[in-house]
Amino acid sequence: MGETDGGAEAASRFEREAAASGLALPTARRLNPRLAAAAIAVLIAASLAVGYSTGWMNPSHARPNPLAELPGCAGGISLRVDTEAGSSASLTSLWGALTSSFSSATGGCLSVDSVSTANGFDALGSASVAGLIGPEPPATGSGNALANESWDIPLLVAPVVVLVNLPGDSGVLNLSGAALAGVYLGTVNSWSAAGLAGPNPGLRSSLNVTPVHLVGPSWANELFSRYLSQWNATFQEEVGSGANVSWPAGPGAASPSAVVSLVAGTPGAVGFLPGAVCPSLPAGVACAALQSGTTDYVSPTAAAVTAAASLEANSSAAVHGAWGNVSGVAPVGSAVYPMLETTYAVVYRDLGNAYGSNLTLNQSKWLIALLFWVASDTAGTPAALADASGYQTLPSGLAIMAEETDLNVTYLGSWILIPASALQEGPGEGGNETGEF
Repeated sequence: MGETDGGAEAASRFEREAAASGLALPTARRLNPRLAAAAIAVLIAASLAVGYSTGWMNPSHARPNPLAELPGCAGGISLRVDTEAGSSASLTSLWGALTSSFSSATGGCLSVDSVSTANGFDALGSASVAGLIGPEPPATGSGNALANESWDIPLLVAPVVVLVNLPGDSGVLNLSGAALAGVYLGTVNSWSAAGLAGPNPGLRSSLNVTPVHLVGPSWANELFSRYLSQWNATFQEEVGSGANVSWPAGPGAASPSAVVSLVAGTPGAVGFLPGAVCPSLPAGVACAALQSGTTDYVSPTAAAVTAAASLEANSSAAVHGAWGNVSGVAPVGSAVYPMLETTYAVVYRDLGNAYGSNLTLNQSKWLIALLFWVASDTAGTPAALADASGYQTLPSGLAIMAEETDLNVTYLGSWILIPASALQEGPGEGGNETGEF
């Protein structure tokens, strides 16, 4: 999560518009102030004219409403949309609710068959991002041929939460990154240990600590081990970070729901999982506040998750669309919730070339409208569903990136949701392709 380089992009666009208007940018050396003021006034006027004609300052060229662009649905529109098998059960359930809600909002035209795919998205070259959703991938052969022609589009965000079962102690527990790493290394064994008791002056328990982890590869494993490595050099050296690390201590659970059950049944236990709704956890199990800033402890509230997602949207990796390089773990000193799992839709840049007659233009329009609707929080419906599941809709920065990418998906070279005559630039030339967010 680094600094955005959007200023350089804005400057280059400013220069392009000036060139398109036949103007040369003035130099700073020995410039007459009156001439400079006149030149700047002319340049601003020309830029406004260019902006108006291209639509970025023209209300009549506002970003289209994807629902208004949808074709008729005589006979209904059917789509098969997959969720990656490694996604949590809450995400799979949420996705079914979202597609159903979208269909209701658009007159019941759309029917979506949601299935779980083990490795289908590997053909799209997107194994480096989490929580994948997308149209059923084409056959492996065509997928390999188009592996570098797909987009990852952010849709939803969720915290990776740490659960605690500590009978007799109420309130939110503060857990430091270093002490939590010690728990998972097996070197911090009791709740009376200084690293655990120190940030919690009222802590009375002397129970043993039982660390519970997820078995097998998962993005939650990746983020949690990355977070622990950031705060504890010994953990980084002995365990490291990854989707399938070898946890030194504690029992494993095969799924997020199994993590909840194991923590609930083990006094003194801690565990981690993505997308949990803390108030609806079993009695005796609560979400901890995690160390984020140097001295800050942050709970996984909606506001803290949104703040983390907004910080992520300003990172250099996100600005350039390099989603596989987005850390998902806030840097030390950032007082936001420290672990953020982002769910992505994966689509080919040109659906007609990728699928041929297996995905018609009308089906493609409905698919992209659905993704746009979820990412942009149209009518507030996705937000209500996401809040109930532990997942949240995107903050505005990430939502705009997702919307613009959706609008640049094409079908046999033509925009799917925007007529080519509506914009001056051609598909892929608007700064919205991967590497140019």
